[in-house]
Amino acid sequence: MNIVFEYIKYRLNAKYLHGIHSPFVYKFMSEGMNIQIKKEQQTEIQKFIESSKSNNKEIQVKDYGAKSKKLKSQRTVSQIFKTSSSFGKNALLLYRLSNYFKPKHILELGTSIGVGTLHLHLGHPESKIVSIEGCPQTHDLSRQNLQRENIKLINKTFYDHIKSLNHELFDLIFIDGHHDGEALKYYLQLLKKHTHNDTIIVLDDIRWSDSMLDAWKELIKEKDFHLSMDFFRMGILVKRQQQEKEHFILKLKK
Repeated sequence: MNIVFEYIKYRLNAKYLHGIHSPFVYKFMSEGMNIQIKKEQQTEIQKFIESSKSNNKEIQVKDYGAKSKKLKSQRTVSQIFKTSSSFGKNALLLYRLSNYFKPKHILELGTSIGVGTLHLHLGHPESKIVSIEGCPQTHDLSRQNLQRENIKLINKTFYDHIKSLNHELFDLIFIDGHHDGEALKYYLQLLKKHTHNDTIIVLDDIRWSDSMLDAWKELIKEKDFHLSMDFFRMGILVKRQQQEKEHFILKLKK
């Protein structure tokens, strides 16, 4: 996959407000995308970022899915942070989604060191977040970083945790791990009974590889999802059976 070509295509087609005919999407883009992180929360995030960027402690990372294209299994915390997609505009998108939709129950598959988890939490601190990380040492690190009342961190594989769920329903699901198209589709199939009509499903790294991009293209055509939004690195799926099936390529806003 030529990522430069993909980005050019995205930039040529991405919209902000003009040409968006879905009231649901238009309202989110006009209101949700203007949400800014509160000053006191910015201080907390910045402290987290500076601590992670300067942390040269090495940990042994156990990859259960597609391995990092850039890093060896022995990695410093700062290296893991630099390759995290839950940073900058993408992290801000997570914060805005949480703040705007105010989900009561969030499931995150792929805690890593907890940057995305923190943004989801700060967006709506009342949300109860369950975040899954398969790597034991990365999980231990995120536990040190995220000691919050409404955040539950679990060291399990994605598959084992999903299979252990009973009748839980989630309002927002963030899948940030494995990075394999077939695995992504399989997890979403398993998670169907844990979603409702308005569950926001956020998929990370939809252009990580040909496999991930092919899976994304298939998912946006699925009849189960009437709404899909492409933010280049992240994709969003929602059932919303009450609306006509629509797909939007959208610009991220700082």
